[in-house]
Amino acid sequence: MAKIRSTLDIVMERTKGLSMSREERERLRDKELSDKARAWAQWYLDEKWSWDDLRSRLESAGDDRPRLTSLLEKELASGIRLGADNSRIVDALGRLSGAGTDRIAQVVELYQGELLSALDRHREEGRLRLEAAAIRGSAVIPNQEADPSWEKELEDLHGRLKDRL
Repeated sequence: MAKIRSTLDIVMERTKGLSMSREERERLRDKELSDKARAWAQWYLDEKWSWDDLRSRLESAGDDRPRLTSLLEKELASGIRLGADNSRIVDALGRLSGAGTDRIAQVVELYQGELLSALDRHREEGRLRLEAAAIRGSAVIPNQEADPSWEKELEDLHGRLKDRL
């Protein structure tokens, strides 16, 4: 009678001689750190963690602390929203970078100003396109979210914000 083997036994048998290269291990480690930074930022933004919770996690990160701090800054910067209360993000970014909240707040305000002017410009362009297609009236409002060019412009603006921060 044939022996019944588990899936784990089969996998272990087939991967017996395999090992990860150094580059693969580094890529895996980078992904783990990126996922950890994303989760930490989300917990902080959802107010499940205080600044002290976040700081203590970073302090206990050991050799990974500089990389985690950088990834966390990027994740927090991507959480900035137009017209929203970004004070929690600004506070964390100021503490993480050591630049102070005033400077970070100025960068965020500058970004929001650029975003508003881009939004106005894009709405006007959309209105002109609709008008050229003989669609006019006071109730006609271009749909920004459905326009791929707006998504691209928004990504570009957000990328510049991350670079500035």
